[in-house]
Amino acid sequence: MNKSLTDQELEHVARVIKDKIFVPRNRKRVTVFLCGADIKNDKTARSQMAAVFSHYPRYELLYPEDLFDDLLAGQGQHSLLKLEGILADSVDAIVLFPESPGSFAEIGAFSNNEQLARKMVVLSNRKYKSNKSFINYGPYRLIKSSGTGKVIHINYDHLTVPDEYHRIYRNVNNYITQIRKEHPVEKDVANILEAENFILPCIYLLDKLNNVMLSKLIGFATNQDKVLCDIATKSSLGRLAFKKFISRTATGYQVTPLGAEYVRNTFDNIYLDKVRIEILNAENRRNASVRYDRIVSGAHP
Repeated sequence: MNKSLTDQELEHVARVIKDKIFVPRNRKRVTVFLCGADIKNDKTARSQMAAVFSHYPRYELLYPEDLFDDLLAGQGQHSLLKLEGILADSVDAIVLFPESPGSFAEIGAFSNNEQLARKMVVLSNRKYKSNKSFINYGPYRLIKSSGTGKVIHINYDHLTVPDEYHRIYRNVNNYITQIRKEHPVEKDVANILEAENFILPCIYLLDKLNNVMLSKLIGFATNQDKVLCDIATKSSLGRLAFKKFISRTATGYQVTPLGAEYVRNTFDNIYLDKVRIEILNAENRRNASVRYDRIVSGAHP
């Protein structure tokens, strides 16, 4: 940049991206947090259910190890309780198979969060239905008492039998439909599962942005607290890097050719160009500045 943009100018850019450029990734898709044993092991019920969901393109599956692990680790780590609250505001439903130590911990934590409990559909192994266990007497009762949360006892072997797994899917789909009706999710920039479609145009239009600046831009667009903005930024950058839409340099993030193609095919090119011109004017002309109203109205000096 020849001249750095002020915070006020960056706020104008963030508002235009939010109002005129941002497009939700999952506007027409149902986001499901699928929990259970190792997804890479095709013998687990979780992996088999993922295969069932793959027949129905209306669903977008998400996995806790992809979303939470990086956010919980390292310096500046976030608390699981904070992440659970953000997850409750972001995902349409949680489908959980209690079949591993990790999933036992998840069902215990999620069932104690009222907002998450009411979004849960637990598919429990039928052979343990009558056991006098902590899970049966604790988490399951909390989920059932949430109003919309459900516990279904099924035969896990049926997940590989077409007639049976279609029946299981129909039940799960009906419960998720009810959950979405009673507890709708906002598919906006503040949703951490949607924020990448705000972050990517920011990087495209403002080269060499770092984590701190991107978190600030999300804050300008959403008025959310710093913790949520930091989490949304970190999780979005991870997904965008995995898709090879962005790369990291010594001075910050930049859009790859693949990412640039996605931006041009996904977002409003007219407003992308308007913002680009406004930024170039502000950077290269002594008395010029970025203004939201001028970009939106289309008037330029």
